Amino acid sequence: MEASPLNAALLLLTLAAEPSGGPRMHRQDAPLPPRPPTDALAAPIRPHALGQNTTLYVNFEGVELTECNPSDSRRDCSWYNFEQPFPPFSGTIQTQVGVLQAMRSDVADYGIRVTAQRPESGNYTMVVYGGTEAEYGALGSAPAGDCDDEVPNQIAFAHLDGELSEWVNGGATTALHEAAHSWGLDHIDAEGSIMFPSGNNSPTYFRDECDLMVEDTDLNPGQASCPEVNMAHCGDSSRQNAAARLTRLFGPAYVDMQAPTVELLEPRDGQYFQAPANFDVVFETNDDQHPQAYSVWAWLGDEPRPADDSVRVDPGFSVTDLPIGTWEFHVVVADEAGNETEVDFTIEVGEDPPPDPATDEGCGCRGGRSPGALGWICVPLALARRRRWG
Repeated sequence: MEASPLNAALLLLTLAAEPSGGPRMHRQDAPLPPRPPTDALAAPIRPHALGQNTTLYVNFEGVELTECNPSDSRRDCSWYNFEQPFPPFSGTIQTQVGVLQAMRSDVADYGIRVTAQRPESGNYTMVVYGGTEAEYGALGSAPAGDCDDEVPNQIAFAHLDGELSEWVNGGATTALHEAAHSWGLDHIDAEGSIMFPSGNNSPTYFRDECDLMVEDTDLNPGQASCPEVNMAHCGDSSRQNAAARLTRLFGPAYVDMQAPTVELLEPRDGQYFQAPANFDVVFETNDDQHPQAYSVWAWLGDEPRPADDSVRVDPGFSVTDLPIGTWEFHVVVADEAGNETEVDFTIEVGEDPPPDPATDEGCGCRGGRSPGALGWICVPLALARRRRWG
């Protein structure tokens, strides 16, 4: 199976985030300490049902882990890497979105939802995206050997901060490589694949071939974590088909049917400005795969919806030199899957300055109830009579 093509938005983000330099290969996995006994107080484990979709949560926000075995993403505890907190990833939001887009492209054929928004309930694998390669001795690490995702709330680590903070393809590869280890996948002798034991900032993919398993960066043959599964897929316990393994675990492609929620924060619906009006339109946007690159269409009144959209991480925009009149704004925000949400609001622009609610008296109320903290939007009645509307 060939690598999935990147869409235009991902390509732009990737090109913007790629550093210069040669394709030096980096060690993918740091060695793990001896595993302690299972924690008697661990939360009850409900195994993942084979063929059911899963969620992969990429934590860019930083976390302070406590100690437990097995690891539990829901409780932020792990049996290693709990000695010191992980600070938030220092890279830009554009890099984060690029990493997430590349990950979604790589798992587009499997039932894996990739998000940087922590799920409120249910099982999920967490990749802590923090720390540096220099600190931890490799690009990442993860517990291995869970062939059927019977412990579905594992925690893996991607150490791409510091000098590698602008990596997009390499960040996606590392996050997926470590998550796949927690799902029972092993290294393979296929450079350019996600499960190769070393990597750089080049695009990779999950191979749909029966590849020889290896145990280290010298490509020495390794012992299979899941020989029975390999035998079923390849007729050879020493060979692994990554694509078949992921399909077996998580079923066919995850289908995003959830539209984003978009709340207008600024300005208030019905707010009055003195001409020429200049203001920022600010939204609070959430989605089950947030953050991502949203498509935005904005138009006024009875105008037709624009044929072309703008693609941006933040759907907000600026309005400049809006003349006198009553202006009805229409904004449509679509997530990367094309699910749309529309927000409508009205702005009034007049000759006079807006009243000071702390000093002006004798005001009457115009318009409807505002969702903002000021409640009813009030303007002096005398000003309202003098105002000319375009």
